[in-house]
Amino acid sequence: MPVNNRELEYQALRQFLKSMESPKTRLASNLAMALEEELTEKQRRAVKLYYINQMPMQYIADEVGVHVSTVSRTLKRARTRLKRCLKYGGQALLDAESEL
Repeated sequence: MPVNNRELEYQALRQFLKSMESPKTRLASNLAMALEEELTEKQRRAVKLYYINQMPMQYIADEVGVHVSTVSRTLKRARTRLKRCLKYGGQALLDAESEL
């Protein structure tokens, strides 16, 4: 079954964030730099809690003291900012990670 672009973006972001602590490829290193430079602190925190720690949005909202819809919008804005990186490098990252 073919994977749609949105699912590919989510998969690539999950893989990237999991490999962020010890980037093994140049692409992963570049994406790690993009994550640090492109996102605000709130966006980085929400992305890490949601994708790395796999916390539900309600937990993140309670932790930060905001409404769930705010967390959702924050994650959407973060994905939009990172989309340029993932658009051009997402499939290559997934391929590189599967080879390791």
